[in-house]
Amino acid sequence: MILSPDFLKRLAALTLRSRKRGAGVRAGERRSRRRGQSQEFADHRPYVPGDDLRFLDWHLYGRLDALWVKLFEEEEDRVVQVLLDCSTSMEGEKLEYARQVAAALAFIALGHNDRVTVAGLTDAVATYAPPRRGRSASNIVFRSLEQVHPDGRSDPARALASFPRQRGTGIALLFTDFLYPEGPDAALRQLLARGNEVHVFHIVAPAELRPAVDGDLVLVDAETGDELAISVDEATLDRYEATVHAWAEEMEITARRLGAGYTRVLTSTPLDAFIFKDLRRSGVVGR
Repeated sequence: MILSPDFLKRLAALTLRSRKRGAGVRAGERRSRRRGQSQEFADHRPYVPGDDLRFLDWHLYGRLDALWVKLFEEEEDRVVQVLLDCSTSMEGEKLEYARQVAAALAFIALGHNDRVTVAGLTDAVATYAPPRRGRSASNIVFRSLEQVHPDGRSDPARALASFPRQRGTGIALLFTDFLYPEGPDAALRQLLARGNEVHVFHIVAPAELRPAVDGDLVLVDAETGDELAISVDEATLDRYEATVHAWAEEMEITARRLGAGYTRVLTSTPLDAFIFKDLRRSGVVGR
């Protein structure tokens, strides 16, 4: 199993937090912008013939001598879209770590009546599992995550153009290394344009920050096969490390400027600490 039973028991106490209200499509546990008949009062509007008389506010009538109808916030679900970058650059520890974090957040969402869909993205939708709901669907969602394998080039904007639109709005969780030839703007704008709350998990392997290499090397691009001859010494590694950190900061600034949440995580971070400490501290999950 992708996560241990003991770990799943601990996850059951958490909730996946949202920064904004959505407009779901089925009865669930989330408050929506749509007006319905739950017990959460929202507003009033003037009575018009045909309105349900059960929702007249007689106290307001006594004060204003006019008929007003109570409006309530409808309790609805949301769809949580788990999107994994499965281009070749994610192969190995990055994709494995992304799978585990994605599984944890999907399990949390399923426990609160959310619908969860899973997709693997390269320059196309490589894998897709339609929305499912309820804790009983956990194993199916986990299998969908395990079926996401690295292969192909990164072009998430092109992939998302063919990603099925979900009814209502919800949360899009994107797990990626951000190694996109054209940058992240187009992909993030597409997700946000669909009315999603977007949160990006920037997955970084420690070796990417300062690789343990020196001497004369030929670097090969994992996705394109392009080669680059280079001579590496400590000064080169210092410049490289500074460049990588600056680039990662730029990715965070871009995501937040566009309105997406952003979390960077090293694959060496224990999963337990990341979920129960880091994500709780950042407000992504809570109790």
